[in-house]
Amino acid sequence: MRSLLLALVFAVGAVGQQAVTDQAGREVHLPPRVARVVDLHGGAKWVIYALGAADLLVGAYFVTPPTEPLAQATLAALDPRHAEKELPIIPSVEAIVSLRPDVVFASSVVHGEAFAALLAEVGIPTVLLFPETLELLEESFVLIGAVLGREERAVRLAARFREMVEEVKAAAGGVAHRPEVYFAAYYPLNIYAGDVIQNVITELAGGVPLGKEFAPYRGGAFWYRANVEQVVLWDPEVIIVPSYSRASREDFFSDPIFSGTRAVKAGQVLRFPSFFGPWDTPSPEVVLGLLWLAEALHPGATGLDLVTEVVRFYREFYGCELAPDAVAAMLGR
Repeated sequence: MRSLLLALVFAVGAVGQQAVTDQAGREVHLPPRVARVVDLHGGAKWVIYALGAADLLVGAYFVTPPTEPLAQATLAALDPRHAEKELPIIPSVEAIVSLRPDVVFASSVVHGEAFAALLAEVGIPTVLLFPETLELLEESFVLIGAVLGREERAVRLAARFREMVEEVKAAAGGVAHRPEVYFAAYYPLNIYAGDVIQNVITELAGGVPLGKEFAPYRGGAFWYRANVEQVVLWDPEVIIVPSYSRASREDFFSDPIFSGTRAVKAGQVLRFPSFFGPWDTPSPEVVLGLLWLAEALHPGATGLDLVTEVVRFYREFYGCELAPDAVAAMLGR
């Protein structure tokens, strides 16, 4: 089924880009040539940059704009106008219309079909994305490539992404102990729930995602609101704090709810890295998050050198040459 979808998307894009099937199963009709793009999904813009199409992007939602000086300098070289393109997660229809996009990429969960229908009323096609597993993320590369007329590059990107995932899976698959991981979302008591990508990479990295058994807290959110009793019963071995969290690592150490957990006692409260974007969100960089997490949970188990892999990734995906010493410093090595 997956191969059929990829072949269909590629074939449709190759014959004039009249229509594509998005990740909500909708047929989306496009103009013959897409020259102006708005991304509201957050992760899709990094696929657009990886496809060498930064010049097409006229507006985008940034989950958290890069704060690391190395990332800021690298992104500025890739797209000097990236800061001018920042948009809120759901801008007004008027704001989108003013950008005159040929297509909008949006989230099938956060924005949904009603939002896409609203834009359709003013003649703007919307491609809905749901890249919440690594396979669906890979499919989104090819879908975005088809929309933008960059199919060949997208297929190569997807193949290299899959190769990197398989390398980590093979290395982490045989670990003897799988630590229980509390992957926080925006606040300490928000834990990522269900089959979201944060829980997907936790499992692949050799951990047990404690929030996976729960349904999301409310529609449009990917987390579950935990309570004190659950945290005490879970007694997580590792706590992960994403870069966009409202909480710091120190907050977990001072919070009486978490201070007695195995994670806090062992100092295993870890801040997830971010470069262009957070490494735990649906974008090409999530494969680096998978590698980082596997190394964090099982030091030395992958047999891969994180700094070397990071340098290679940004060279292959974005054409950026990062100095190994600068990458090591960024990662605290």
